Amino acid sequence: MDSATFVPGKRKYLFCTDEKGGAILQSIIDQVVDKNLSFEMVFIGKVQFTDLVAWLSEQRMGSYLYIAAHWNQLKAIKQLAEEIGFSEEEAQYIGYGEKEKNVFCGRCHGITTIDTENTEQVEVDCIYCNLRLEISNHYSRLRDAYLGYVAKL
Repeated sequence: MDSATFVPGKRKYLFCTDEKGGAILQSIIDQVVDKNLSFEMVFIGKVQFTDLVAWLSEQRMGSYLYIAAHWNQLKAIKQLAEEIGFSEEEAQYIGYGEKEKNVFCGRCHGITTIDTENTEQVEVDCIYCNLRLEISNHYSRLRDAYLGYVAKL
């Protein structure tokens, strides 16, 4: 996701972001402030990871979490939020910058990482078994990867 949407009716709004992510979330933050709703904000990079764990752990049910960060950081923070108990319905994760895409090999179950700059790339060679894979649009959250089917020759 590359943009955030305001979700009304929450007990409290939580913003976890860096400077660039804050600009992405600014319209949501403005709505929360204009409506005089309860919120807290934490800036990534200004707090230690253990402090972020503590902050997320002390939040109450009914809170809604927005995380906006570079793709490299977003994955780890999202995993942390899910481990603490935030569900997909209680959070939005907004990434920016270059993103890598993982492709799961159906033969050897290895995961090959490709750069998403080339959005036209539809095939890749598995780095483990060298099988030519066609990248599908089927995504596995468990594997954090798209399924790679055997490419037709």
